Amino acid sequence: MSNLLTVLILIFLFVVSSFTPIGNENSTVRRLPLITFSILALNVVIFFVTLPVVAGQREEFEKLAISMELFVKQHPELLADEGVRKKLTETGLMSKSKSDDIAAQLKGTPQLESQFQEWLAGLEAQTLRDELNQKITAVMDAANASLFHKWGFAPNGNWKLYQLITSAFLHGGYVHLFSNLIFFFAIAFSLEDLWGRGVFLGFYLLGAAASLIPSVIHPIAGATLGASGAISATMGAFLFRLPKTKIKLLSLLRVLARLFGKRPVVVMLPGYIFIIGYFAAQVAAWYLDKLQGSVSNVAFSAHFAGFAFGVCFAMMMKVTKYEEEHINPKIEAMVSFSAAPAVTDALEALDKGDAVLAERKLRAHLGKQPNDTNALMAAIQVYQHTSNFDRLNGMYARLIRQHLAGQDKEAALYAYDGLLSAFPDNNVAPRIPARDWIVICEYLRESEMNKEAAVEYERLVNACPDDPLLTRAAVQGGEVALLIQDVDRALGMFEKAEAANAAGAYAERARTGIEKCQRILDLRPNWTKQPQKPQFHGVIIEEQKIVS
Repeated sequence: MSNLLTVLILIFLFVVSSFTPIGNENSTVRRLPLITFSILALNVVIFFVTLPVVAGQREEFEKLAISMELFVKQHPELLADEGVRKKLTETGLMSKSKSDDIAAQLKGTPQLESQFQEWLAGLEAQTLRDELNQKITAVMDAANASLFHKWGFAPNGNWKLYQLITSAFLHGGYVHLFSNLIFFFAIAFSLEDLWGRGVFLGFYLLGAAASLIPSVIHPIAGATLGASGAISATMGAFLFRLPKTKIKLLSLLRVLARLFGKRPVVVMLPGYIFIIGYFAAQVAAWYLDKLQGSVSNVAFSAHFAGFAFGVCFAMMMKVTKYEEEHINPKIEAMVSFSAAPAVTDALEALDKGDAVLAERKLRAHLGKQPNDTNALMAAIQVYQHTSNFDRLNGMYARLIRQHLAGQDKEAALYAYDGLLSAFPDNNVAPRIPARDWIVICEYLRESEMNKEAAVEYERLVNACPDDPLLTRAAVQGGEVALLIQDVDRALGMFEKAEAANAAGAYAERARTGIEKCQRILDLRPNWTKQPQKPQFHGVIIEEQKIVS
């Protein structure tokens, strides 16, 4: 049974490891991700600068370790000494399982154990023990003098506070370095864009430190180094904050298949599928090591702790709405090359708590320059601070109109998402012109965000019952709701289109939609036909965010 489990785990690990992340679908960011690029560059520079020193230290260490191992092989009787085994185990030069096996063999043959104990009490054994202790001390001195022990997370509880951070910028080899950095690059820039440079840098450093908590609680015999703990924190945060964002994966299996066909070598998978699969592979690899009784050089505990920290941090940002209320408005206010003095003065006044003065300065400035994006974003920040939702709707409507006028539908969608997030969870009431609203709905549908599109079409229909665009929105909303099998919502919108006296093609599409819905409902078992509660309030995801 254990052999079969081992084979299955190996197959699973092979499949997962054949996919390498090279980016994600959110390739457009508002600002250059300086922190992400700086972390990548710093890791590379430190690796190559320290490479000659590390290579020399490693060569010296290996020479001393080989000398010690040869000595033990020449005098294996020394391993009968519990004190020798204990010292070798504590210094990481022998596995605990091997030490336990030797102890078990001795206990299983009392006569042999007695002979060894008699020999160990003699002068020859003491001389050999002293020589072995000298060799062990030389090996450990070489290890402790190494750059990895000084700046990595030192073993056996001898760590220093600064090593919680510096260890994340050291790597043991090319594969260790570049496998970490490619994972980091694929997802980090999106979080930096959402959280801003300062928060993201603090998050990354805290993630590096948090990932080492298991090593603080249960010290290990070797130095811990590498960015994988901090990168695991980044992956955990990405999973919580952007679960549906698709990650670009280079498939090594498809690279091989490309030799015999024309299948694309890059695939797109939702983040939650890839990241959950990756950490399932981490758990499987950890369990495989445990199953085989081997000691891995991979710090699985750092990966798990970092991942948990990342999820918790992202959850805290969501619960406190810090991103929506404090970070996003400030980033939007800074994305253009410069801000007018009036905008700067208004933001300074808001920082000091004088929202009235800030609003007065911005209204005066917008009267002269109505299309100043910085001023609109600053005004949004003011009205969000004062919970003036009527004005907030107006400012967001102007910002969305401006983005759409510039043919930037993605920016308009982000702005609309910010508007949704500004409302309390129990009273989401956006109100923008129907002509812009329907463009956002259609863009959601083009982006294959059909669930979100159906909800927004319904919001539009309910919020603008007298608008000439009602029938178009209701019919399109009904059709996209049918795509996601939301028959009740689809029927409701088709009926509203018909009640609004839809004409021409829209009338025909509404009647066809109603007939399809009725056929589907007629096929339902009677016990499933329960009255449906209105789903207008609080239906959008998870329910307030569109851009996830």
